[in-house]
Amino acid sequence: MKTLYKLVLLVILPFSLKATSLKEIMQITVKNNLNIKSMNYNIASKKETLKSVTNTLNPTINLGASYNKLGLNIRSSQVGATLSGYIKFGVDLYDGGKNNSIKRQKAFEVESIKLGKKASIKEILLQVVQLFYGIKMVDENIKAYKDKSKTLSAQYKREQQKYNLKMITVDEVLKLQSEYESNQYIIEDLKYQRDELYQNLTLITGKKIANIDNSKLPNIQNLRYKPSENIEVLKSNLKAINEDINQISAIKKPKIKLEDTINVYHYNDYDKAVLKDLPNQQNQLMLSFSLNLYDSSTSSKEQSAMLAKLVKKEQLNYAKSKEKIAFNLARKKLLTQKAKIDSAKSALEMANSVYDIILTKYQNGIVDNISYLDALSKKTTNQALYNQALNNYEIAKANYYFSSGVDYQKVLKMKF
Repeated sequence: MKTLYKLVLLVILPFSLKATSLKEIMQITVKNNLNIKSMNYNIASKKETLKSVTNTLNPTINLGASYNKLGLNIRSSQVGATLSGYIKFGVDLYDGGKNNSIKRQKAFEVESIKLGKKASIKEILLQVVQLFYGIKMVDENIKAYKDKSKTLSAQYKREQQKYNLKMITVDEVLKLQSEYESNQYIIEDLKYQRDELYQNLTLITGKKIANIDNSKLPNIQNLRYKPSENIEVLKSNLKAINEDINQISAIKKPKIKLEDTINVYHYNDYDKAVLKDLPNQQNQLMLSFSLNLYDSSTSSKEQSAMLAKLVKKEQLNYAKSKEKIAFNLARKKLLTQKAKIDSAKSALEMANSVYDIILTKYQNGIVDNISYLDALSKKTTNQALYNQALNNYEIAKANYYFSSGVDYQKVLKMKF
């Protein structure tokens, strides 16, 4: 039975512990993330709106009917009851450029929301990277503190034996036990943090992620800044406001409209001897021209749109400056994190050396357990700091990539 159980474990374990790479998680996120899906629907909606204004002549077909009944004193030259129906075809031969402007505005809105989607995907993928390396950091810290627990447990057993032989006092044993329990508390807290990070990763990706591998982003070379999709969104919004201004200006321009109406009539309750030539059908063609000489609101609307344009221009200039600063800071952050790795590695090596020396002295009774516990704690703390530096360096890489304005699809095509 035990042999069968082991065989089952050997078959199931590789599948249950299959680690997911960072690249796979990012690809899954782009495909399954609910916010990205909602943006796809929004784009589809805007495209349909654009289709609705594609024909700038604005053709219309209207169908209608009416019934008219006269009562009391009806003259012989009047029809008592008239049933009429009509179908009207209309087209704007010239509307001052309004419909063309609306079409361009809707096209800019579609462009803007597409660019906004790309910018949002980059932000979501950066969150994925942060969660991925956050999990790695916590995992490595759990391992470091578990190693500390094993060391403490072994030392506790040795000290317990010494205490049983009356070689040491009880306080020396209790100090080790207290440190062990405190260490276990830290491990449990780290486990909760890891579970929380996995839950957040699952929420963002739209798929259950239970295990991750040791993926690392490729090193960055010759990366240059270019405006991001957020800048392009602001530019599209500025163009859309220009079309608002054009639409307001179109109010002052002449309008030419062509309409053709076919009417059908049916009459009752009238003197057929007097009214012999009532028409059963009529076709009416009308070409109309209009010009708005004055209205009280156009000037204010135009001024409002111009001020809105100035607002967008200032927002665009601010965003450009902010992005360039963010890119430069991201580059400095990357260099800083690299320097931190070197410092943390050096500190860890020294802490390990000090621990080895103190351990030998402790085992030979030269130093007390307080010095030993302090050296062990510093060793574990420096290991955690080194883990943090390594993983923060990977996050800094991702932040540097995305702050440069690079397309997220280019990042996904990289080998890592």
